[in-house]
Amino acid sequence: MEFSTKAHHPEKARTAPSPSAIPIVHPTLHDFEEVVAEFRQAWDQGQVTTGVFTRRFEVAVEEKLQVPHAIMVQSCTAGLMLALRALDLTGEVILPAFSWTATAHAVVWNGLTPVFADILPGTLTLNPEAVAKAITPQTAAIMPVNVFGCPPEYQAFARLANEHKLPLVYDTAQGLGSQVQTPDGSWVYAGGFGQAEVFSMSPTKVVSAMEGGLITTTDAELAQKLRQMRDYGKTADASDIAWLGLSARVPEINAITARHNFAHLEDLISRRQALVALYQESLQGLAGTSWQHVPTAYRSSWNYLTMFIDEQQARAPRDAVYEHLQSRNIQTKKYFYPALHLQKVYRQLGEPYRGTLPVTEAAAVAGLALPLYSHMTEDTVQRVVHAVREILT
Repeated sequence: MEFSTKAHHPEKARTAPSPSAIPIVHPTLHDFEEVVAEFRQAWDQGQVTTGVFTRRFEVAVEEKLQVPHAIMVQSCTAGLMLALRALDLTGEVILPAFSWTATAHAVVWNGLTPVFADILPGTLTLNPEAVAKAITPQTAAIMPVNVFGCPPEYQAFARLANEHKLPLVYDTAQGLGSQVQTPDGSWVYAGGFGQAEVFSMSPTKVVSAMEGGLITTTDAELAQKLRQMRDYGKTADASDIAWLGLSARVPEINAITARHNFAHLEDLISRRQALVALYQESLQGLAGTSWQHVPTAYRSSWNYLTMFIDEQQARAPRDAVYEHLQSRNIQTKKYFYPALHLQKVYRQLGEPYRGTLPVTEAAAVAGLALPLYSHMTEDTVQRVVHAVREILT
């Protein structure tokens, strides 16, 4: 697989902090010549937002993921906000506190109340049993999260949703390209589960649109409503406003970028799988360290690779490892930290949950995401490995 190295290689990018710095993420962008001609077409045609190139990307997603409807929006956060709004929900939404803050933001922005449930050890995805215990007459929806690229337990949540007649909206921000194996042995992509799944294509994601989000659904009526809601909620003929929407239209240059990068989806994930295997093999045997468990029936997109460092057993605590890598000019991230219920913005709401989400709180204080991007070299991985071993051996 070939990637452009003119402006996108981290060691050569003008925006890199120093020639030897290793960023935690870096968008893998392909040859600029692939996209510039279409940029020019959009420019010359004057339809520079949510036009023909946006639809071409949506069609590519529908064909690849085998979902009937894909709606590109300005960001995953906007997509989550719109999906919840389109379902006309009132009440509470059950979600994990081990997630990026946008998951809860989308709930609160819709006037809904987040209800935090604990996660599973190992996969670190939302625990279906914890969700079942949290369901009340006020529950309006369940929002499981794809964590670092690992899918949640789709089948268990489908059973819960059917039993309680609740909609499922999946925050699959980090999961474009992730897969699950069905009972008959076939593999299916994330995208066709629940009422909707919402993906991110920000610069930190496996497939980058520079900025962008994506909603997929099997519901034709919901899809049409979402297409209108991303443009303020206009009627089909744009003569009136039918829904309470947003300005979440997509610049054509983002859609063009997304389509060209999406065409390399399998290569991007395959490369990440190889880098993850190298990391894990090179760092095995370190006391007090562990990795997220990805079941054999799941395929992670490996949007992030997070090492978990047990303060009681490791040679150094997570925060000391973070500072050590910073001193070696290696960027890392305490991820997801703090957990949502302990973030300042949600502290009043989340205080009653303190101590009641043990798996979440343990993961949040132990996780350290290491540098990972699809065009990363093995030599760069080994430099990170060396720095980690310096402090944990």
